[in-house]
Formats: sequence, C-alpha cells, structure tokens
Amino acid sequence: MDDFLVVEQNLLAELVREIMELPYEDLPDWRLLHHRLAGVDVTRGLLAEHELDRAAETLRSLLLRRAHAMSEQRFRSPDTMLRTVLPSGCELDHSYERNMTASHLEARLAAAVAEHVPTGWALESVAFSSGMAALTHVLQSLIHMMHPTEAHPLKIAYWGDYFETDLLLEYLASSAVSHEKIPPSALTDPASFSGADVLLVEPVRYSRTLDVLPLRRWLRAWAEDPARPRVVIADTTLISPAWPMRQVLEAMAGRDAVTFIEVRSALKLDQQGLELANLGVANVLHHQGMVGGVPQAGELAKVLRLVRGVTGAGPSAADIAALDAPFLFRPAWHRRHAGQVYANNRYVAERLATVSGVFSSVIHPSLASENDIIRDAPFVIIELAEDSAEDSVANHGFVLGVLRHAAAIRGIRLVHGASFGFRSHRFDAVIPRVSQPRGLLKFAAGSRRGPFLDAAADILAEIGRVAGMDALRALYPDVKEIPLLPPEADAEEQS
Repeated sequence: MDDFLVVEQNLLAELVREIMELPYEDLPDWRLLHHRLAGVDVTRGLLAEHELDRAAETLRSLLLRRAHAMSEQRFRSPDTMLRTVLPSGCELDHSYERNMTASHLEARLAAAVAEHVPTGWALESVAFSSGMAALTHVLQSLIHMMHPTEAHPLKIAYWGDYFETDLLLEYLASSAVSHEKIPPSALTDPASFSGADVLLVEPVRYSRTLDVLPLRRWLRAWAEDPARPRVVIADTTLISPAWPMRQVLEAMAGRDAVTFIEVRSALKLDQQGLELANLGVANVLHHQGMVGGVPQAGELAKVLRLVRGVTGAGPSAADIAALDAPFLFRPAWHRRHAGQVYANNRYVAERLATVSGVFSSVIHPSLASENDIIRDAPFVIIELAEDSAEDSVANHGFVLGVLRHAAAIRGIRLVHGASFGFRSHRFDAVIPRVSQPRGLLKFAAGSRRGPFLDAAADILAEIGRVAGMDALRALYPDVKEIPLLPPEADAEEQS
C-alpha cells in the first residue's frame, strides 16, 4: 500500500520540479510545496493520502493564482502597448479576448498528436472553450461548407449515446440537415452508415452499457463501402490517450479524399486530474486522394478559428495562462495519468464484477471479452437490481446517501460529484433526461491508488451485496435520500 502512495508522492514532486525549472515570481511558493511533498510520511496510510490530496490541490491553486493575477492586470480589451507574457515566456497578443488566436496553445496540442499522424495527412489543432463547443462548431462549420439543401440534405450518422450530443443533433436538425442514430450492434454493417455525408462516433459509447467501437470490423466495413462517409468525427473524450489514431488514419488513407476530426474535452484526462481550465480540442486531419468534395484540414480549421472568434467560443487569456504548465499536453504525462485512471477503474470493475444483491450488474469495457482493441473507460457503471421507472430516482438517491455516509465513517476522501479523470475518486448518479427519470450510477476512480480507493471499493461491494433496497434502507435508517431532480422537475413528473 505504501508503494502506491510513494508513486503519487513522486509524481507530484516531479510535476512541481518541472514548473520550478521555469523561474517565475511565485518560485518561493513552489519550493515550499516541493519541501512539503518531501516531508510526507507515506507509511501513515490514510493520513498520508489526505496530505497528498491536499498537496495536489495546492499545486492546482498555485497554477490558478498565476492565471488570476494575469487576469487582474489586464482588460478583456487590453492595452496593446503593454506586453502580456505567460510564465513560459510566450506572449499573448490580441485586441479582444474573445477572438484571441490561442496559437501557442494550439501548437502544443498539435505537437502532442503529431507522432500518431502518418505521412500524407495534414493536421490542424483548434482549441475551444469546451468539448461541446468544439463539436458544435465542427458540425456547424461542416454544414456551412458543404452547402446542404432540402433537395440534397446533409446526412449525419451517429454511433453514440452522450445525451448532450443527442440534444445538439436535435438542435441542428432542419429540412437540409438530418441525423440518424446507429444502434450499438449495427456499426459493422455498412448499410448503417452508407450514404451518410458525416459519420460521428464515440469509441466508447457514453451509455449505461458502455458499448465499445469494434474498431477492426468497423474500419473494414467503412473501407469496403463505396458510398461511405468521407467526413468522420470521433469524440474521444473518454479514451483519448488510448485512441489508436495512427491505425485509424492508415486504414482510412486511400483513393478518396478523407477528412477525419478528433473532438474531445481536454478538461479531463489531459490536465493531470487538476481541472485547471475548460478546454475543447478539434484535431482536424485531411488525406487528399484522387477525389475531392470534402473540406480540407486547412480550410476547415480556418473557418473554425474565424467563427470561434466571432462567437467567443475559445479559451480565455486566464485559461491559457492556467494551462501554461510545462507538463500539460505532453504525451508521456498524458499517457501516464490516463493509464493510472484506466488501471484503477479496471481494478474497481473486477472487484465488483461478481457482486450481486442491490447491484444487478457492473459495466466496464475490460469485463467484455469480445472487445478487440479498446478495453478501457475512465469510470464504471453500476446498475441497481430494482430500477423500474417508478423507483429508479429514489433508489439511486438513497445509494448516494449511503456512499456519503460510509465514506465519512471510514475517514476517506470520496467526492460526490460529476465527471472523471481526477487524481482522487468520485461517485455520482445522473438523470440523462428529465423526461425519462431513470438513474445512472457511476463510480470514477482517479489516478491515485491507495487506502482511499481500496476503502471505496470495499464500500461499494458491501452495498452491492445487500439483499435489496428494503434491506439497505433497514441497515441505514438515518441516511437521507439525495435529491436527483430539482423540485420543478418533480412537480412536472407528478402533474
């Protein structure tokens, strides 16, 4: 157990040392943090992990202070006679913050993916204020550039389940733009996307079943279809460092011009679990063969940057300053952090795989033997045995209450909150659509292994083995159900 905490101690110290190599006015604060990390006695178990957790939050706070200090000193429409220099030495130069170019950040993002891009592909990386802003602008720009009409509508085929993407596609639909959702098992059938202009996929489908893209069979089906989409978008938010970019691009290179766009939220796995600034990335790639007719990488990136500036959908100056730490967007650090997150979620999934009672099933790609290449996700989905439409919200809310209570009793840090990819661990239950109030229980293990994670897995297993929800409520008579719907939603459902 001490060994896991030593790993975290060393990783945090290495992050701090990298920042200290670029002397800045707050260098004394970083020296104090480095000294504090060296003094953590990892043999103290829970106490040591609490210290490491607080040290990681201090690291985050110091980086955010830099960003806030710079933001305090400049207007959104800055004095162009004054230089604004980032800690790395790069200069920000713009007349309005909303149309800032973000060129330094985009160069780092492009360099991070360049090693996975085969010869013959052009690459442009475009930064946005969030992953959904990136996807929205990509789709809107494709619609603008491909000139659909009612007689010749733009057809989008979607293999995925993220509820916000569903809403976005509904929002963009018109007489000139249509979309069709591909069932989980149908993507290897060319008929499921044949004739579509754009194919949008989630390599790990953000659903209660976490279906995984059958990569080899899908690429084979795509290549064999003469009417295949020649614009492909992959939302890799859940598995970006494990996404086999080179293999996909090599399979897609051929006689036709192909535009491939990787879109993701870079707030999660890209930022070492520190969540420093909202960030979305669109890596736009184009392979030019003998047939044209699709937007090329340079053309599409030019439109994306122009419209991003008009709409203010780019990262702010403070965001760019917060993201100026040298370890961010370096492939080795990205893979290391994400690899630990994936390993810890596999560990939890395996611990819970045979648990039966309150839990009816545990879902994670590593537990599905038929998956070919992609076998990871940054969280585990847990289904409750008693999950009818009538009791789902109440049961999920009570399980959340028990998790909060049990974590407090054990003295561990277990965050009740959304998202994934942090250094610490989280749980949450969400209602993807209020109109269909059914809960979705997630446990998102972070990158740090130690007493907290083992205790959390024990708590989950203990809850899951209870015979049913009535028995669980009897075991915890003083625990209150956590509300999952706002009061107005409850009223709407009852009316």
